[in-house]
Amino acid sequence: MFRPDPFTFDPVRFPGLAPGEEWPPEAFDFSAPWLRHRELAFERGESGEVVLVRRYDELRLVLAIETAHSALDVPPNSRDFRLLRLVPSALRLVETVAPGDPVPPSLRGLPPPPPEEHHIYAATTSLVAALERGSGEAGGAFLDALRRTPPGVGMFEAAAAQCIRQSGFGLERIANLARGLQRLAHAHAEVLAADAARPDYVGMERMVAATTRVMVHDAGWSRDLLAHGLRQIAPLISQPREATEALREAAGAMLEAGGTLGDAARLAYAQGAYRDRLIEMGIFWRRLAAAWASVHPKLTDRREIDVLCRNVLRRLSLKGLYEPI
Repeated sequence: MFRPDPFTFDPVRFPGLAPGEEWPPEAFDFSAPWLRHRELAFERGESGEVVLVRRYDELRLVLAIETAHSALDVPPNSRDFRLLRLVPSALRLVETVAPGDPVPPSLRGLPPPPPEEHHIYAATTSLVAALERGSGEAGGAFLDALRRTPPGVGMFEAAAAQCIRQSGFGLERIANLARGLQRLAHAHAEVLAADAARPDYVGMERMVAATTRVMVHDAGWSRDLLAHGLRQIAPLISQPREATEALREAAGAMLEAGGTLGDAARLAYAQGAYRDRLIEMGIFWRRLAAAWASVHPKLTDRREIDVLCRNVLRRLSLKGLYEPI
């Protein structure tokens, strides 16, 4: 089904920007002195919360990002406010955010990076367990060697060499198995990487809900068209997150449903379809999710919230984006 180019579709403008100002910027260049300390960093807590870390003093402060500007004495709708609200989206792409760090390229609309080593290892571990059934004698020997090989860039080649030495199977046969499984592992790793880099859907849902509450309970706005629009999108805003979760689960279920090493090429092609959809979903929604994070429910200009509501409705109208593969 035809869909518009996600890079150029319905451009999103962050609330509070000056005319012609580009956002996100290249770096987290906070201006407040207490946000520029070289030992300061933001991290994700065990439950997904944002944690402000002062390494030198070994202090850790858990922050609700919607109210973190108050705790850190940052004026609402200032540039530091918008940078602070970008932190959760950035932490979906990097381990930590420190003052002066570059904003992740994906958040600035650039192509996503390749999967990291831990994604490839996680995908390989899943594949070894899923493909053990019906793998045949040679396939079983290779999977056993792969299981005993330390993770790393050359683990497939090392496992193949070990299998050939210890099992006596021919070079060509084991090499073909290794190449097929490596392609499949890399394809599934790209699915895991695309899912790990998903936009901050939960943060967007939370901000839409908070803004809706403020507008609906404000006597001056409760019957306004904007309040009506917020009521319209509030029950629908979880759709991209739910579709992303369904795609990720379907990609994993395809491997767990069975298959053999001989199916590696077919399975890799199918995993590529899931990867492409997840990346496409991320491109459509990442900038918009980050823009919603920049909203202050009580202070952001209502016209800018109205534009964000329209952005949401246009993306939700792309029905094929949320359908199963």
